[in-house]
Amino acid sequence: MTKLSTLRAANAALKSEQRRGVVAVFVGATSGIGLHTLQTTVTLFADPTIYVVGRSEARFATHRAKLEKLNSDARIVFIQADVSLLADADKACDSIVAAETKVDYLYMSPGLIPLNGPQRTMESLDICFTLSYYARIRFVQRLTPLLRRHAPGSPHPRVLSVLAAGQEARLVEDDLGLDDQKNWSARTVIGHTVTLTSLALEHLARQHRDISFLHAHPGLVRTDIFSRLEAPPGSSLLWRLVVFFVKKGATALMWLRGITPEESGERHAWHLTGPEFGGGGRLHPINEHSDEIAPSAMKVFEDYKRDEWPEKVWEYTVRVIEKAVGTDAA
Repeated sequence: MTKLSTLRAANAALKSEQRRGVVAVFVGATSGIGLHTLQTTVTLFADPTIYVVGRSEARFATHRAKLEKLNSDARIVFIQADVSLLADADKACDSIVAAETKVDYLYMSPGLIPLNGPQRTMESLDICFTLSYYARIRFVQRLTPLLRRHAPGSPHPRVLSVLAAGQEARLVEDDLGLDDQKNWSARTVIGHTVTLTSLALEHLARQHRDISFLHAHPGLVRTDIFSRLEAPPGSSLLWRLVVFFVKKGATALMWLRGITPEESGERHAWHLTGPEFGGGGRLHPINEHSDEIAPSAMKVFEDYKRDEWPEKVWEYTVRVIEKAVGTDAA
């Protein structure tokens, strides 16, 4: 386990360098782990430009004020977008591509708990699947050209997706998107998005050796992700009771055994910016203790790697995104 004191020292060392001209993009950072990662990251550089992609600029106003207080030289750019829609993700990327010549860091952690059954967006994609996987991959696709333009001699640009590295599960191999409702369950959605994330980022790491790709598992963190869980209108009394007890039980477990969101933010800021986990042409899976997960603990992932599934998953993902956005997604 990487001690908190160790990574705090690393974060302090980076802060002392006063690096200038850093550009970072945060998707899913308006609350919880993402927000606290953002609050730590903004203090680590002299004058960073940080793009925050979220649903409501008005609701983010108090957080913006805090960020500007933490670093008065930081430039915070909020891009209002609903990233459960890939078209909105594209518009957000359009704004960044038009304004910047490079991106140093891309952080992603949008998501929902998939307890209420499949819920389709107007693009005919499951909303939980999209937030945890498709939208994140779309941001990586669109911003890869900017990530590759880092200055010679500067640290590797980095992509960090916070989901559940190390919890990969066997896939329904003929239904990767779980389009057949008989294959859909909360457990299967989580397993698929985690496994697809690791395999897709492994493919990208092989293609872009100058970019570091990380998939992190935050573990239990005392956020409100479960306390915000509600049964949809029209649900049966039985389902409302199920959701109620899941919400109360999970929230209690997080508060009893979880770390604070502040600590999680410090850890993920270190994952995003620190000298560890750099390059190498492979995915860096990070556990809740901020340690890289050994291949021996990633059996499902390693089995799929040997069977050329990173390429298969990438081809599948590109097809899905192309269909949703109506353009060439490669």
